[in-house]
Amino acid sequence: MGIAVFLAGRLGALARAGVDALVKPWWKARVTGASRAFPASTFLINVSGAFLLGIVTGYAAKNASGGAQDFAAVVGVGFLGAYTTFSTEEFQRLGLLRKNSAVQAFNVLGGLCASLVLAAFGLWLGGLI
Repeated sequence: MGIAVFLAGRLGALARAGVDALVKPWWKARVTGASRAFPASTFLINVSGAFLLGIVTGYAAKNASGGAQDFAAVVGVGFLGAYTTFSTEEFQRLGLLRKNSAVQAFNVLGGLCASLVLAAFGLWLGGLI
């Protein structure tokens, strides 16, 4: 199981880098002013990761077999653990605070609220699978 978590973590890190590489240039090309400082790729990654973790957890809770639990560990801990990262979000948030950016309020509240809502929706959705 440890090797599966490790390999899933490698894939999660690659997925994170891929989403970041796609979103950053798109955001910078379409947004002007102070809003350009908003870490849109980190926001999208963490919110989508919360949603996916909700689905995986809901699925594992409904299907209590060993296979479902192993799947949840590999995907939740391995892939999604590497895909999302609280430390990157906090580092970017600190940078925004140091710049006195008004975007900070949305980054803090919006990210937490969106992640919570999507995690709950994912948990419900995963329970249907």
